[in-house]
Amino acid sequence: MSQKKQSEKTTNRTTKKSKKVNKKKVFLIFITVMVLLGFIVGGAAVGIVVGIIKDADPIDAANIYDLLDESSFILDSEGQVLEKVQTTDYRSITDYSKMPPHLIDAFVAIEDERFWDHNGLDIKRIFGAAWTNLRTGSRQGASTINQQLAKNLYLTHEQTFTRKIQDMYYGIQLDRQLSKEQILEAYLNTIYLGSSAYGVQAASQVYFSKDVSELTIAESALIAGVTRNPSRYSPIRTLEKHQVDADVHHVLNDSDSIYTIVFNENTIPRQRLVLSIMRRLEMITESEYQAALQEDIKSSLKPNRLTADIFTSYFGDLVKEDVIKAFLQQGYSREEANNTLYSGGLRIYSTMDTKFQRILDEEFEKQSNFTDLQGRPLLTVGEDGNVQPQSAMVIMEPTTGEIKALIGGRGISGRKIYNRALNPRQPGSSIKPIAVYTPALDLGFTAATVIDDIPVYFDRNNPTRRYPNNHNNRYNGLITIREAIRDSSNVGAMVTIHQLANGNDNQAFNIMFEYMEKMGISTVVRPENPYIAPDGKRYSDATFSTALGGMTHGVSPLEMTAAFNSLANEGIYTEPITFTKITDRRGNLILENNSEKHRVVSPETAYILTDMLRTAVTSGTGSSAKFDQSNSRIPVAGKTGTTTNNKDAWFVGYTPYYVAATWVGYDTPDKLPGGGGRMAGTVWKNVMQRIHEELSSKNFEEPSDIVRRNVCNVSGKLPTEYCSLDPRGSRVRSEVFVRGTEPKDYCDVHVKADIHVPTGKLATEHTPPWEVESRVFIKRPVPYYPEAHGGIVPADYAYTLPKSHYDPLEDGGSFPPFGDDSTDGLIEDDGWLDDDLDPGTDPYEEPIDDTIIDSMRNN
Repeated sequence: MSQKKQSEKTTNRTTKKSKKVNKKKVFLIFITVMVLLGFIVGGAAVGIVVGIIKDADPIDAANIYDLLDESSFILDSEGQVLEKVQTTDYRSITDYSKMPPHLIDAFVAIEDERFWDHNGLDIKRIFGAAWTNLRTGSRQGASTINQQLAKNLYLTHEQTFTRKIQDMYYGIQLDRQLSKEQILEAYLNTIYLGSSAYGVQAASQVYFSKDVSELTIAESALIAGVTRNPSRYSPIRTLEKHQVDADVHHVLNDSDSIYTIVFNENTIPRQRLVLSIMRRLEMITESEYQAALQEDIKSSLKPNRLTADIFTSYFGDLVKEDVIKAFLQQGYSREEANNTLYSGGLRIYSTMDTKFQRILDEEFEKQSNFTDLQGRPLLTVGEDGNVQPQSAMVIMEPTTGEIKALIGGRGISGRKIYNRALNPRQPGSSIKPIAVYTPALDLGFTAATVIDDIPVYFDRNNPTRRYPNNHNNRYNGLITIREAIRDSSNVGAMVTIHQLANGNDNQAFNIMFEYMEKMGISTVVRPENPYIAPDGKRYSDATFSTALGGMTHGVSPLEMTAAFNSLANEGIYTEPITFTKITDRRGNLILENNSEKHRVVSPETAYILTDMLRTAVTSGTGSSAKFDQSNSRIPVAGKTGTTTNNKDAWFVGYTPYYVAATWVGYDTPDKLPGGGGRMAGTVWKNVMQRIHEELSSKNFEEPSDIVRRNVCNVSGKLPTEYCSLDPRGSRVRSEVFVRGTEPKDYCDVHVKADIHVPTGKLATEHTPPWEVESRVFIKRPVPYYPEAHGGIVPADYAYTLPKSHYDPLEDGGSFPPFGDDSTDGLIEDDGWLDDDLDPGTDPYEEPIDDTIIDSMRNN
């Protein structure tokens, strides 16, 4: 081999060796860097964890039962204690020794099967859950019973890394300070098990009406299975009676007049899962397992409570419901939300004004507020023990949405109460400002827009039927929207929404739906999502009856209050709230509750609606709600509402200070004695007058773009001299407009015409002048023919310009008698007709004999 080749081989070996060395160095450097990074990241993570643990409050497990009794309190708007959130009837502390072993085993099996072996953390379960979550993308929990107990006692329920580290730490601390039996005893007395049952003793009583020591294996497994999702796996469901289907539901309790308890089928698979785990872990024998599977659990269930929560007052009822909803929106489970409310030591700052609430309660106790037209008190007691007729009222502050007072019934005390303030009822004409007139003004109509209040035919199933009819079948003819609201014209509302949609029915329905929903009404039933009745029939609000308040479900007094508040609050919808904030027992803020707001219409549109609704109170159907002279300095705007056969009566109104809705009716809809609308208005006035007693004079704030113009209220246009000469009196009125929408044209409905007085027909050139008189009439834009409407004549028909002319040949003629002043200027009596006058002095060539004179008289 040549020296050159040998040299090349040596060089190649050296190069390859060098490359190998370089690769090793790079790899070692990489490993070193990764290890260092691992130490850094790990050290940082440890540091974070240590920091979180240091920030955790120390615990003393010896006072664990004191924590179980940490009640929450509802405070009024002044911060004074209003109500203790009671849980006494739903939690009963039970000793571990009185709990059957199979009940304890059932909870350990489904919640923490290695409970007896770990130190508060189940490492194997943590890694298993992490691997499952990574592999499937699901969320599988790994909390031990220790951690769950710690969470219920010491922590909030927010889903954060910090809280998770702290509940791990507390889980270990509990294991160090308490025995396993003590931990289980505390856990089984605090766990939420649905239907407001806290702890196994409460659950045993709520579901089976027996002591916990008497539970069978099957019953124990059923209760243990509830823990994962109490709202889904609770063995009972509470339904309104109309929701119950005998072919679908197994009824457990039907003794209540409103609600029925049925069996929840979701609980069976969960119960069987618990039993199978107990069998796998050899907690029960095969024979016990099979017997439990065969046990008729439906027959064993004997629920002794109808509803999820017992509330001490109507207002407290709503506050607690709203707190639960707020926690759910924050990511709490329903179990966590209930636990926090009932045993979290919360301070809930409600919006209630106790003075207002006291006034409301007092007025609802007065029989004089609920009378018939003769002043006789209306008071009967139904089979269910409820006073009838019933009533509800809500009072709200416009700008904040704070509910200041609320009552859901009269003559109710000492038991679970049905809150009618939250129950939808048919709103009748009180819906018109929301569904019809707000969109009308917002989309271009004005308060002076004129509609013809005459018989109309909006029954799509029977086009020849007059629908709707006005009260007492009276029709007013040409009226403005202001007058339609004042007189609560059904025709006016329906014609307005129909014209607004240019005659397109579906567009009219969609306009109503849009504005009702924007103003907070949640019970609108759109045709694409109809209500299906038990008989299979489908219903929606896509009918013209919605414009008159004939809805599928109706509207609750609470939502009616909020809807009208959009007008009271200058066009801004403000979500009603019952509390402003929640703190813990140390005063630390947990949750702040502000109203959601959005604009519905402009301040100018809201002001004009308000101005028209004031007219409804001062001189219209809502006069029963008008404040007495002592409070007359404060204006009231509002609208009455009564439904078919007077089954529901409403008054919804507001002042510059507060807005309120009052409903009166029977729980099972029935006819109220005459004057139902008057009754609702009277209750509203008597409550609101007292609330405003010490308030200073105040008017609704007028936006800068509001202008006033004189208009003719027959044409809606600028007045002419004829408008003030209308035979009914001047039709000139001052009206409010949004700047730029005021009328520019002059009235062309009022006209002046000569008529033939004896026949009432239009005069012609052949009409004797002595029978002619000039009068002012209205000339309808669209002629009206009574004969086409069953002879019905609107109130203004008598003032309509006649359609026919006087014809002397057909209608006959007359000649004025001599000496009658009406002949002046026609035949002058100069004495030439006297009998003794010389014919030669007669201006005519021939004397006029009696036959000529008679002919003149007759023609």
